[in-house]
Parts: sequence; C-alpha cells; structure tokens
Amino acid sequence: MFCFCLSVFWMSCEKADQVTTSTVAQNEQLTSREVASCDQCPVGDCCCSVESIPHSAMLSLRFCGTSDGTPGCMGSGPGACSSISGSAQTISLSGTGFRKLFCLNPNDAFSVTNISGLTATIILSCQHDLTNPQKDTITILNTGIVYFDSDNSCALTQCL
Repeated sequence: MFCFCLSVFWMSCEKADQVTTSTVAQNEQLTSREVASCDQCPVGDCCCSVESIPHSAMLSLRFCGTSDGTPGCMGSGPGACSSISGSAQTISLSGTGFRKLFCLNPNDAFSVTNISGLTATIILSCQHDLTNPQKDTITILNTGIVYFDSDNSCALTQCL
C-alpha cells in the first residue's frame, strides 16, 4: 500500500512540472485568435465588427490587412486606396445578427473577400466601441472583394 501511495504521489509531482504554452507573435500577441471584446485590440487600434444580414447559410469572409490574425497579408486596392499590409483571418458568420470582432490600425486599408459560395450582405463598422458608430451595409458577390480605407477616427471609406 505504501508503494502504491508513493507512486501516485510521484506521478502527481511529475505532472505538476508540465507547462502549457501558446503560440505568440513577436509583439507578444496571439497570432490566431478571435476577438471577444474591444478590450482585446491593441491600445489605439480600431475595434471593428462584421455582422450578417438576414441569412440562413454560413458566411465565410477572408479579411486582409487587420492588426490581429496571421501576419503576412499584403495587396493593393483600386484607385486611391492605400496599400494593404497586415494580418489575415477568415471570419465565419452563421445566422441573422451574428457579429464578430477584429482589430485594425487607424489609417490602414483592408480587404474583405467573400469565400462563402454565395452572395453575402454584411454590416461593417470599425467604430464598434463608440456610442454612435459609423456602419456600412455592403453586398459582396461570391468570390468578390471589397476594399476599405480607415481614417484616424476609424471611419471607413469604400475604395471604388
């Protein structure tokens, strides 16, 4: 009996030494995560939201130029749109009124690609944390891409 108790004690001490780690980028932020609240965006960043308009199917949207997500997404939009650089992430929305958040550096541009397989109508805002935020309702055809510029107050302008 003594040997059994000693072996249980030994094994519990061995497991206590194990450490769980997570993947962290150079700036010590998680590289792959979902933003649950605006407090999770870096200080000074825009807190952006995307919401589906009445829809019964699952929507998948690929964002490029965010400040959270997987680093290394670059591109350029049409006309006078700023160049896009930053992180990329796929955001999935299901059902009516379902909203997800992402972060964006002020004065940066980003793109949204519809990879759902169907036309998507969404509401976008990068002033989610404000009392009366600017909100843009846009429709993106299947495989379509829309581009936006943000200003220093996180207001969005669609690049055409």
